[in-house]
Amino acid sequence: MLFFDNFTKKAEILFTACRCYSLPISFMSWIIPFIFALKNRADIYYGLLSLLGILILHMAANLFDDVIDYIREKSAIDKGLKDKFNFQEGKCKYIFNGDLTIKNAFILCLILFILSFIIGVFFIYKCGFELLWIIILTAILCLLYPVLGSKGFGEVLIAIIFSPLLYLGVYFVMTGDVSVKLLILSISTGFLTVAILHNHMLLDYKFDEKNRKITLCTISGNQFNAYILLFVFVIMAYFNLFIFFFMRKIGIVYLIPVFSLPLAVKLLKEMKKHISNCNSENSFLYKFMLAQTLHTVFTLLLCVSIILDKM
Repeated sequence: MLFFDNFTKKAEILFTACRCYSLPISFMSWIIPFIFALKNRADIYYGLLSLLGILILHMAANLFDDVIDYIREKSAIDKGLKDKFNFQEGKCKYIFNGDLTIKNAFILCLILFILSFIIGVFFIYKCGFELLWIIILTAILCLLYPVLGSKGFGEVLIAIIFSPLLYLGVYFVMTGDVSVKLLILSISTGFLTVAILHNHMLLDYKFDEKNRKITLCTISGNQFNAYILLFVFVIMAYFNLFIFFFMRKIGIVYLIPVFSLPLAVKLLKEMKKHISNCNSENSFLYKFMLAQTLHTVFTLLLCVSIILDKM
């Protein structure tokens, strides 16, 4: 029982430190190229192994972001530039609670990066050096996230990692090839990935503005401009499909995700109320989850499109 209690405690700390609640985004991004590859003489086992590598890398990047932010805040305090840590609620909580030291957090981060690196090397050995540039670029962007994220480019950076790069990598290890149609689909999911993150930042706009945190929202100047950006990101996910449909690059079956449009409208209405300071019965979590639900439903409908297209 003692071992089980310790294991449960450590698992809980790992879950919190690596922000495992965000891993469904990785899974939903992976499922599209996985299904797309299945009808093209794909290697299912390589596809599943790629998912493991993606989840590990996502956890490593999340933890690395916390480690860098903690070190940056600690350095500012030591230099007398700040008198206390100023994080959003819950960030680095496991460090402040004494569950994990910054040294151990860094070691855990390093272990996760090494594990994902080993999986990447295995794929390069098995699938060819053409995969190397995708892995290197993804790794560089993950490492640069704490820096570029603090400059307001975090949302776009994550969209690039979780859409075109992830799609290309998964499809290539499963088939040894690339697909233009898959890249077209990645544009739409990329816009929705940006929308999820931008929506979260919009919910935190006042906190970020007060603490002079640079995000795509604060760069836009005010909440209304940030809302317009959210509107553009959401609409472009659908507009992209129509553009390539009329260009005859994808079939009409790929317009099935349009059935998720009512969710998109609901999200935009909720966020319009939010920035207008209207009384809303819906909580912060509800608005945050609404954006994730939109991404999930859009992705699942896109999977249906792929399955029907391949039949």
